[in-house]
Parts: sequence; structure tokens; C-alpha cells
Amino acid sequence: MAKSNPILIAAIAVSFLLPGCAGVGSARLVKAQNRLDLLPGKTSGQPLSKVQTGMLPIAPHIYVDREIPVESTRQLLNIVEKARVRAAYFYGELIAEPDILFCSTMECYRKFGAIGLGYTLGNTILISPYGARAAIVSHELSHVELAARLGGQPEVMDKIPQWFDEGIAVTVSLAYEFSDEAWLEACQKGASSPRLSEIESVDGWNQVTGANGINMQRSYGTARQEVVRWYAKAGHKGLDQLIQALKAKENFHDVYRSIEENSAALILAAKN
Repeated sequence: MAKSNPILIAAIAVSFLLPGCAGVGSARLVKAQNRLDLLPGKTSGQPLSKVQTGMLPIAPHIYVDREIPVESTRQLLNIVEKARVRAAYFYGELIAEPDILFCSTMECYRKFGAIGLGYTLGNTILISPYGARAAIVSHELSHVELAARLGGQPEVMDKIPQWFDEGIAVTVSLAYEFSDEAWLEACQKGASSPRLSEIESVDGWNQVTGANGINMQRSYGTARQEVVRWYAKAGHKGLDQLIQALKAKENFHDVYRSIEENSAALILAAKN
């Protein structure tokens, strides 16, 4: 995944995979070049305009290609609404207004340089014919929302650990693939899960994830476990504090730890 991410290995495996993401701003796009979801032979060009590709609006900021039946548009609108509710529940509200484009064929999807099940580039989210799920759309919405809250500053986004960005997206998505039970089984109840430092960089993330996403629970699942744990203490307020600190170019790890410690202290004081 990237904000610039399950990965489309084959159509038959789609139901087991999470979003493919790719690029919210130039820094994330650079990172995306080394992401697992950018398979050999793929390119990551700028999306074509909606006019060029014949996309039709079905609601503000929501488009479909001409091959999608009219009777299917209501379902797509419902998926977007569910995805927005999931993202808003985590962030408190949504400030980003990305264009969301649904493709009915992989030919349409690839015209945008997109890969995976879902792909994000800048303020545009593309959904493949296999990615029309609330989990996929909300995952991509999370990447766009976080970037928007950081002011779209690539240099700031580039300082966020890979596990945090993807951990939030997986948490927001509520993807059934990454349940606690699935992670516990895959990671031997946590015994074989990687240290966060191992999945902080793009290279480290890809190495842990493995070829074709074979160890996705160890990367995406572990990232989700950490974000859920931290957010249970920090909540909306702590997340907002972290984002403001990052916008001020403070060190992620220092602020992340400080917010957790302060939140834990407040919780303890409230109990006494």
C-alpha cells in the first residue's frame, strides 16, 4: 500500500486482500515507487482527467466509468457513505474532499496508472473493479485525510513512520482480513510480530510484508495492533495533538510517546 495499499495478485485472490494505495503528494509518490504493490512492469503516471477517460459524475466528487450500469451506482454511493462514516468516526470529522473514481474494468483502472484494489494519488482515489468495498474506500480515505490534516506537506508526511500511516488506514477500514484473531494466529499470539522499528521505513515494511504480501499480517496487522492500542489511550484529542505537532515539524516519536504517557496519566487520575 501507499499513499501514495491488499495487493492485486490475481483476481481469484481479491477477496483476501486489502487496498492498494499510492501517493498523497510527491514525497509519498516517491516512496510508492518502492512499495510492494507496485509490481514489476507497472508505471505510476499522473491520473488522466475524468473527461479524458469518460468518467461520469453520479454525486459530488464521485465518478464512474461509462460501463458501470446505472442500477449499480446506488450501491457504490452506499459504499462511499459507509467508508466516510468509518473514516469520520476515527478522525472525528472529515476535512478532505477527494474525488473518488470507480472503474468497472482493469483497462479503465490502469489508464490512471493505478495498481492494487484501490489507489490514491494526490486528491484522487481510484477504485478497481475488485475494490468496491467500504474497507477499500475507507482505507484510501484515511490516507487522503491524514495528508489534508497535515496541510499536504510532503516533507512532513515523509517523516511519518510507515507503520503509523498504514496502521491508521487499516484501523479505519475495519477490514475483516485484519481481525485480532487473524493477527494472533499469523503472528503466534504476537511472538513473531516485528518490532515497530522494522516496519518504519518503506524498505523495512516491504521486507517484512514479503513477496506478494505473503506476510501482510506481520506488517499491516502489526501496524493496526499498535495504532489501536495507542488510539485507545489518546483518542481524537491525542490524534489532533499529534497532527498539530507534526505540522510544527516536531519529532514524531517524541510526541507520540508523550501523548500516550499524558493520556495514561489522565486516565489513572480519573480512576482515583
